[in-house]
Amino acid sequence: MRLLLSLVLLSSPVVASADSGADADWSVRVTPYDQVFPALELSQAHRHTAARPPDHVLGEGTGLVAVHLRADNAGERIQLRVAAAGLATDTEFSATLGEAGAAYELYPPLDWDVARLLALKAPSPASLTFTLEREGRQTETRTAKVSLHPLEEALYFVRDGGDSVDLSWIFAAYVDENDAVVDRVLAAALASGIAPRLDGYSAADPNAVYAQVWAIWHALAERGIRYSSADPAIERGPHIFSQRVRFLADTWDDRSANCIDGSVLIASVLGRIGVRNFLVLVPGHAFLGFYADADAQHPAYLETTLLGAHVPMPTKPPAFAANVEPTPANRASLASFAAALAAGRAHYVRVAAKLDGRHRPDYAVIDIAAARAFGIKPIEATTQTKPEAE
Repeated sequence: MRLLLSLVLLSSPVVASADSGADADWSVRVTPYDQVFPALELSQAHRHTAARPPDHVLGEGTGLVAVHLRADNAGERIQLRVAAAGLATDTEFSATLGEAGAAYELYPPLDWDVARLLALKAPSPASLTFTLEREGRQTETRTAKVSLHPLEEALYFVRDGGDSVDLSWIFAAYVDENDAVVDRVLAAALASGIAPRLDGYSAADPNAVYAQVWAIWHALAERGIRYSSADPAIERGPHIFSQRVRFLADTWDDRSANCIDGSVLIASVLGRIGVRNFLVLVPGHAFLGFYADADAQHPAYLETTLLGAHVPMPTKPPAFAANVEPTPANRASLASFAAALAAGRAHYVRVAAKLDGRHRPDYAVIDIAAARAFGIKPIEATTQTKPEAE
């Protein structure tokens, strides 16, 4: 399944600026709107030809950067080289055009330089240079002027006239169950004594699941991570909708998290222990959901803006806290956790009618397990946490 096919189809081929004397029988297209979002490519496993439309599409790239050309003859061999400042190495791509006169699309797989992209904090002008070698022809070059976006920028919706593409699954790529930060959170959660084990649904008891999520919440509160009201939005339309999502190490080190940062961090930890979870997007906000049972019949919602908040203790302690010996620290985290559960459910009830899959820019539910099944993988950023202070 090519998750970006509908986005590719929004843009018709355009001829990039070319060297003098080059023929115009091949062209370059960069989608969307001559802007490059490497997070879209780094979040997807390479696909194979069998998963693509069978006719005249060659290569394992996403198609967001593509070359269009027409075959001179059957069996024509071509070689394409793509060079850019944001790539770790130049892409070398070879293909055979089987049908004379047929139009082909080449989707070169691009090897992005993750370290350089992590250092990029704002969109930057860049050039993609395409060199095409064809049998019996002189080598030709095209240069596409593009805007290269940081790895932290998540493009989640694109609109082109009456057409639109929902890309909200990109947020699942910032959930990383294997990040080193997850190990630190789990160690602190176990040390809290709130939950004897962090093993997901093994006890077949929803209260045990709630206790584990509380232990994780407590670990983050003890770390000093607090909600930040900084607006992560970068583009709010009318054509492109994108926002910043920080990687887990940055949230952990800075001890601050806006709504999406906190949600992807907790989702990462829940994914490691086997608790199925999902992100809920609403205009200008995001919160977390998880299932209290292995059959995914009992969802709970967590308003991460209350992380580290000082709120009154509930009049009646929740059932999942009945066997936990109260301390000043866990009483504080229990109060904010219970409030976050109540606020999350109330928020979901208010917006549930609009989470109907109609692909609006800011209403979506992203089930992390479902995204993984569709081939969305964590972006393997080489961020590293700072050494812990003594």
